Formats: sequence, C-alpha cells, structure tokens
Amino acid sequence: MKKTLLSLGLLGLVGSAQAQWVAVNQNNVQTPPNYNITHVHTVSPTVMWGVAEEAVANSTATTFVKTNNAAGTDFDFNAVTGTTGFQVANIFGLTDQTALAAQFGNGGEILRTVDGGNSWRKVTTVTQFAGSQGGFANFVAMFDANEGVSFGDPVGGNFEILRTTNGGTSWTRVPNSSLNMTPLTADEYGVVNSFFVLGNTIWAGSSHVAGTTPLVGRIFKSNDRGLTWNAYNTPLMGGVSHIAFTDAMNGIASIGVNLARTTDGGITWTSITPANNANGRFYWFSIDAVPGTRNFISVGGALASMNTASDFGSSYSSDGINWRDIDRSSPGNVNIYFAVDAISNNNAYAGGRSNAMSGAGGIYRWGGAVLTPTRTLGTGNAALQKSLSVYPNPSANGVFKLTIGETLKTGASVRVVDALGRQVLSQELSATNIAAQSVNLDLSKEKAGVYTLQVRTESGVAQQKLVIE
Repeated sequence: MKKTLLSLGLLGLVGSAQAQWVAVNQNNVQTPPNYNITHVHTVSPTVMWGVAEEAVANSTATTFVKTNNAAGTDFDFNAVTGTTGFQVANIFGLTDQTALAAQFGNGGEILRTVDGGNSWRKVTTVTQFAGSQGGFANFVAMFDANEGVSFGDPVGGNFEILRTTNGGTSWTRVPNSSLNMTPLTADEYGVVNSFFVLGNTIWAGSSHVAGTTPLVGRIFKSNDRGLTWNAYNTPLMGGVSHIAFTDAMNGIASIGVNLARTTDGGITWTSITPANNANGRFYWFSIDAVPGTRNFISVGGALASMNTASDFGSSYSSDGINWRDIDRSSPGNVNIYFAVDAISNNNAYAGGRSNAMSGAGGIYRWGGAVLTPTRTLGTGNAALQKSLSVYPNPSANGVFKLTIGETLKTGASVRVVDALGRQVLSQELSATNIAAQSVNLDLSKEKAGVYTLQVRTESGVAQQKLVIE
C-alpha cells in the first residue's frame, strides 16, 4: 500500500508562473503532456532531480525529470528502472549524474545511478526491505557524498532503517538496540518522503493505516547520521506528512492543513493555527525551510478541499502562523505547485504540472532576489542617501526622527520593513513633513531587532538601517 498522505487528483488546472517563480522546461521539451512533478530535490542552483507521475487518477510514480543544461532550465525525462510494479518514493541527487532512489511495492529497494538516470542499479539485498517480511522503503537521504539512511516500515517488531557509508553502493541495517522507537501499534508505519535533513540530524514522520482509529503522529529523530534514533509525539492526529527545520531547534510539521511547531529540536510539539488572510495563507502540499534564514516556505493548496483557482499558491513564514503570499493563483493564471526544495535564500525549485498539450513547464525555479520577497526599490539616489539621517539610532523605545536634507516634492513616501521583508510602516509624506524635511517614525509596537527604512522620491530611493533595542 502506498502510504503517502497527499492525493494529487486536483481540478485538472494548469497555468504559467507568476511573481518570483519562473517557469522553466520551456525549450527542448522532453517531458510528456499532463505530468505532475510530485517531489523535487535541489542539488545546486542549476541541478535538480524530480519524481514525475501522470496526472490521472490512480497513477503511479515510475519516472523522473532531471536538469540537463548548464543553466538548469532544460530537463531529461526517463524511467526509474527497478523491480517491476514498484514505484518511486523519492530521489536524492548528489550530482547531475549521481542519485539514489527509494522504491516501494511488495517490499522496497534502493536504486543508484551514476549516469544521469540512463541506468539504475539495485544496491539493497533480497533480505533488505523484503516484501515477505512486510518491508517497505519510505525514503532515502544522504548527509554527504558518503553517509546516508533509508527509512523502512517495521519488520519483526522494529523499524527497518538502513545506513550507508560508501555513497549508497551498499547498506547495513541499524541494530534494534539503537532504536528507542518501538511501534505504538501494529498499524504504525513510516510515511513516504516524510523527512528533513539538517547537518548531522534527520527527522522522519510516522502514520497509521487508513481505517484504524487515528493515533498521534510521531517524529523520529537521529542527531548522529542515523546511528541511533528516538521517537517524540506530536499533536498531529493520524500522521506526519511534512517536516521542515530552519535550525537545530525550530521546526514545523504538518498533516494536511494541520500544523505543529517545535522550539526544542522536535522533542515537544505544539499545535498552531495558520492565520490565513488577505496577506497570505499556508499551502499544505509541501513545505521546506530556507537555509540561512528563519523562513519556512509552503506551496500547493490552502484548503482541505480546493475548488477555485485562488485556492492555490505559495507563501513564506517565520513562525508557521503568519504567512505571506509569494504568489496566489487567479482564474487567468493558475499555478499548482506539488513540491518545493530550497538550498539557499535565492535558489530553489518547485514541481508542478506539465502542459496538457505540449508537455512544457511543470517545473519552476526561483527567479526573485531572495526567498523573502520584497518590493523593487528603484534607482538609488546618492545625494538623497547622503542627506538622510535618523536619530536616535539605535532607539530604546522604537521612536525615530528622520531628517532629509534634500528638497522634497509631493509624492515622496517612507516605508519600513523588518528582517523578513514584511512591511511594518508605510506613509506618504505630508505637506508639513515636506516643508520641514523631517518625519517622525513610530515603531514602538515592533519587537527589538533590525529594520530597513526606505525613502522613495521622484529622484530615487535611499535606505537606512534602524535598530530597536
């Protein structure tokens, strides 16, 4: 049984990218029409591997896409050739030529390619993830070019977890004595592609077979590259489909539209409710964390049941509660993202659906400056920048006085954004301000931290850092 928690039979809508996501796979198209890219793994700014399946009911994932040009905009499409009847759980790329794939069916297996997916070789043995024993491969993940893990369902009363230390060419089962995570019931299993790797730490999610009484989803954690494991309860009933951590302590996990948050590395979890509103919504098909930032990113659908174009989009958040839309679909511009993977604040790929006629698209690359969207500032003005001063700065109470030594005209404005690019103050300059060449800025309700002031005039833009102590 495929134990993934997301159904992809959605509306039959396709469209083009907008905002900072740029639709690639437009030239030299090799992908077939009407395929969903359901999982992606970003290896570098120009190298991505993805899992593809036909966008029809009851389809199975047996094919992949992979970048094939220096710009990372054209893609190969090919089959993952393993055991007949198996399907792909995930692909973890190491280079543009080398990758590992986990597959499941009546059992499970790990495959490896070193020629860009032209051929795949099974690297697990007949006794590993054996179907006769209930074996199942949920995912494969690597910590570096040599060490990695693959997470399987319980066999003999304990989860079957394999490790490699030679780049995935051979695998060894982690001893039961190293697993402090006995299954809660006979119905607890791992979840397909539910994992997150950060440094030497990996987190994985569990679920329960459909039809049984839902139990709490658990998070399994190893902080020593899979050598030892522990289990922790979450408040997510039924399972954990997605996990993301911005650092070793702060993470979110989800099942459908339901979210939980941790601030202690996944030991304890608290339910949180996204504040879906006009500013942004949580899109639950896939989540990730943006390395080097405090931001999570979400893509897909925003509701438990999606009926209109505007139910789809992408967003970002620093706390899992307040989300800011990156883009939101509209009737004339529909984007359905199924998966996302970011490797820095300006490098990410997302998977969608290829065009129903041409096969183009279905893959998006981040096209904005950073994964913390901000408005275009315009052309800088050196004279304005030199004349701008703010006092006091730092400010103990969040109140500043801005003085501008340049003649201003009607239409000038000021704007302040926080470290995440969120606007916290915006005002047009009044006639009094323009005459006095001064502006009072009241940020007393904002938290301590660093903010960016932007002064916009007809002649250009100036910026200044503001610090609230």
